[in-house]
Amino acid sequence: SMWSDRCGYCDTAEISLYVKEEYRSRGIGRKLLGAILKKGENVGLHTVMARIAGANQASIHLLEASGFVHIGTMREVGRKFGRLLDVDLMQKIFGGSGG
Repeated sequence: SMWSDRCGYCDTAEISLYVKEEYRSRGIGRKLLGAILKKGENVGLHTVMARIAGANQASIHLLEASGFVHIGTMREVGRKFGRLLDVDLMQKIFGGSGG
């Protein structure tokens, strides 16, 4: 998805990736993420953002392995199963300091 509808952010996109539980730990997420990032770079994106809810370490590790860096945490901005959740922000810059 696009990061913002404002034209100043047209080179930035946000990624969300979900793999059904019974298909995890098979490299599917890594392959999907790699294909999405390759397409993003090919279409001229400068940066890709990701939001990870609830300290999902598997997702954080996957993103870090693909060159994403943690750039901040938004405190108690999400809610799931009646609990407030922090959301980690991660970023990959193609050909830049984070890419």
